[in-house]
Amino acid sequence: MRKKKTKKAYKYNPDDWDEAKSVEVVPEKKVSGISTSIRLPKDMVNKLKKVAKKKGDIGYQTLLKIWIAERLEKETA
Repeated sequence: MRKKKTKKAYKYNPDDWDEAKSVEVVPEKKVSGISTSIRLPKDMVNKLKKVAKKKGDIGYQTLLKIWIAERLEKETA
């Protein structure tokens, strides 16, 4: 019979907080936008996720938004 692996629950300890690693976060202004939806192949989404992670661990949807904005600037210049 195999033993079940149990995850150890993480208990937050405020003494572990490293102030030197803290960064200041400035909230962005709320910008109204339009929600859109597109279907992408799974392999494309997986590649996007890998690229996004390499570029600073951002989400793939954020990466897409950046790429679209850059291309729009180029095309409308």
